[in-house]
Amino acid sequence: MAVVKQVSTVELTVPLQRSMRFATRQVSARDFTLVQIETNDGVIGNGVVYMHVANIIEEKLRPLLLEQDVLDTEKLWRNMYREMYRDRKGAAIRAIGACDIALWDAKGKTLNLPVYKLLGACRDRVPCYGSGGYYRKTGREAINEIQEEVTKYVKSGFRAIKMKVGGLPLNDDLERVRAAREAAGANIEVMLDANNAYDSNTAIRAGKAYEKFDVYWFEEPVWPEDLAGSARVSRALSTPIASGELEYTRYGFRDLIISNAASILQPDAEVVGGVSEWLKVASLAASFNIPVAPHWAQEIHTHLASAVENSIWIEWFAKDLDIRKEDELYTSSVKLEDGFAIPSNEPGFGVKLNEDAIKKFSKRKIE
Repeated sequence: MAVVKQVSTVELTVPLQRSMRFATRQVSARDFTLVQIETNDGVIGNGVVYMHVANIIEEKLRPLLLEQDVLDTEKLWRNMYREMYRDRKGAAIRAIGACDIALWDAKGKTLNLPVYKLLGACRDRVPCYGSGGYYRKTGREAINEIQEEVTKYVKSGFRAIKMKVGGLPLNDDLERVRAAREAAGANIEVMLDANNAYDSNTAIRAGKAYEKFDVYWFEEPVWPEDLAGSARVSRALSTPIASGELEYTRYGFRDLIISNAASILQPDAEVVGGVSEWLKVASLAASFNIPVAPHWAQEIHTHLASAVENSIWIEWFAKDLDIRKEDELYTSSVKLEDGFAIPSNEPGFGVKLNEDAIKKFSKRKIE
């Protein structure tokens, strides 16, 4: 039996070389928590989430994991969730997710299987969309930057790109979207992400204006809790609404579905509660014939999206855009080929930590 013998946590802050903005926030650095779970066999599973949650893991979750069978991920998730019964969203669920991701990595390494095979692989590759189009420059320089990004993704084989909207007056954003569509051409999908910038009335007005550019989806047009507003936007537009990157657990996604607030769901394993809960969300969506297109964490989601039938896209960030920063902390065996993400057959998630970067960006360590 592979028993958990140690749970260690490192908090990290990784600065961006160039500050950037989306509609609702300016970002100059990314905060992460790395969890390492070591078994009596010397196997180490790694889990990363983007938030500082080490205290929760140390004080509440680690005692529930020590001396437990690393293969019992369902039982361990249940026990962690019950322990955090008063905190069923936010940092507590991200802390559970970090531990759960590390457990699944350790489980794959213990059984000598990649996670997507462990889950019963449905496919061996998943299409990606190139994610970018942040606000960094102004005026003509901003238009040029958008076109350069889009052109780069298209030349790399991507069949879809995503860009930010909602951070400028509508006419200015329309010019940015026009530039992206011109650079993409007619055969490349263009997705728009508002990052919760609008109220429902403004979102409907903006969404109708964007429709002339043949938009594939309109992402997070309103605040995450405004399910009625999102449903109203969805009814008013021909463009599908995508949402869910800030939603927690299967119960949050249940409410998204029954509210008709989105027709494409975007669960993020680092947010929703880890691999175990992500799979439940994907199954719930499949029962309503709703596709999933996971947000962020391309190294993790390549495995998960390869294991379920209703996944349609993976979000992919090019490292040289200096946006995501998790790729500063580790290297991944996931391959990108002609716009498709391909999981490797290395055990677990196939992630190798960059120890020098961990030391460089570490804020504190709890053992």
